[in-house]
Amino acid sequence: MKQRKSGTFQLPFLLFAVIVLAVAAIACGGGGDGEVSESQGPIAKIDDTDRIYTADDIKNATNFKLDDDYDIEGLDDAIAAIYGFYGPDPYSRLEYEVRFYADHATAMSTGIDFADEATGANAVILKDIQRWDEGLKDRRQCAGNGGHHSGKCDNPKYFDYVVVGNMIMLCQGKDTIASHQACADLMSVVQ
Repeated sequence: MKQRKSGTFQLPFLLFAVIVLAVAAIACGGGGDGEVSESQGPIAKIDDTDRIYTADDIKNATNFKLDDDYDIEGLDDAIAAIYGFYGPDPYSRLEYEVRFYADHATAMSTGIDFADEATGANAVILKDIQRWDEGLKDRRQCAGNGGHHSGKCDNPKYFDYVVVGNMIMLCQGKDTIASHQACADLMSVVQ
């Protein structure tokens, strides 16, 4: 009786294992089509959905309180911008600025540059520097040691934003995760 070498059985097994791992890696890490990016928590930073949102989609969301329809002159290519408050508890709401563009491509090509300027630790929230200063006072929050005077009022209110189709949402939060959670909370009630 002729004995087989153990190497002949190992090669097909090894080849099979490599194929299974490659398929699993593609399935788990596949980027898919479009520009949907990694999530920083409960919502993707960029969602390239084809849906075209309007200001009414946000205004009509349950528990959203509109405070202002901004004048969009100077906010390049924008078709609308609103500011308001949302939270399931009407006594504990966060603030939002939502900007609308004709489509996702315009939001990405023009809108994110303006959103980057107004959000994060390096936000440009001084009137002499900000390119679009409509609602600038709403983008600031005061921080200090408490007491009668709240201190410095040149801290950004919106730490981050998300792009959902043609809409850019600047969402209140102390860091990216908190901002993204706020954006996810509002999106959960948008019809």
